[in-house]
Amino acid sequence: MEFEPLIISSNFDYYNSIIMKIIPISAGNFHCDGGALFSVIPKKLWGKVYPADENNFTKLALRCLLIDYGEQKILIEAGIGNHFPEKHLQNNGVENENCLEESLKKNGYTTDDITDIIFTHLHWDHCTGAVKNRNGKLLPVFTNAKYWCSKKQWEHSKISNPREKAAYHKGVLDFIFKSGKLNLVENEGELFANIEVRFFDGHTPGQMIPFIRYEDKTVVYMADLIPTSTNIPLLWLAAYDLYPVKAMEEKELFLNETAKNGYILFFEHDFYTECVTVSKTEKGFVLKDKFTWLERG
Repeated sequence: MEFEPLIISSNFDYYNSIIMKIIPISAGNFHCDGGALFSVIPKKLWGKVYPADENNFTKLALRCLLIDYGEQKILIEAGIGNHFPEKHLQNNGVENENCLEESLKKNGYTTDDITDIIFTHLHWDHCTGAVKNRNGKLLPVFTNAKYWCSKKQWEHSKISNPREKAAYHKGVLDFIFKSGKLNLVENEGELFANIEVRFFDGHTPGQMIPFIRYEDKTVVYMADLIPTSTNIPLLWLAAYDLYPVKAMEEKELFLNETAKNGYILFFEHDFYTECVTVSKTEKGFVLKDKFTWLERG
């Protein structure tokens, strides 16, 4: 089965006339090795700004973002879900497999309310929470939602090399494909009203990053383009990036644009920091302001 390029048609006047809500939604926490998070940067440097435990594990968030347009409710990312053996969960420090549904409920939503889910890419910690395992049978968590990811990432997930292969859960991805809910995005641009997507290939080919226009600001959902605020310095890349030189080049162009235009960076994985703005100095790119979404000015 082949997908045709997707053309999105939206009534922008309608969407611009209603109140747009942006709400952080937690899908829990997990951890990764500090050396993997900061690659060639020595622990003597990164350990001063991002804590690690006695096993060198750094704590990471699974922070989704809900854009509420009233009838349309768009969720960015879906977390991990309940597909993995206990050993895998322990090794990766996964906490509270039901956190996503609990967080939605706390904010006044159910999984049935969600109409669309944007997957920035298809690694296990970003999308497998859209499907649940009930007594060995896979079922959709979001019964009324369409799923969106880039065509380039979908095709890459099927042919990825051994280094990245473990990041994809074939059973979940096959289920998503066969559900008929998956929509593949071939071109950058306006995916929904006030939500533009762009493709970045350094971390994994076709990572789809949402740029959200909100009032007079642009909010960028970082996913793994820059996993934590501590990764803002140009050379502080993660070892998870499949093509590190490409990732560095993309990051430099993006941060130049960010500093120039005053974007708000919203972090999916930074356990300690939710939002920042960035400045460019003689020494490079640095964190300017740090805040939660609710604290924004």
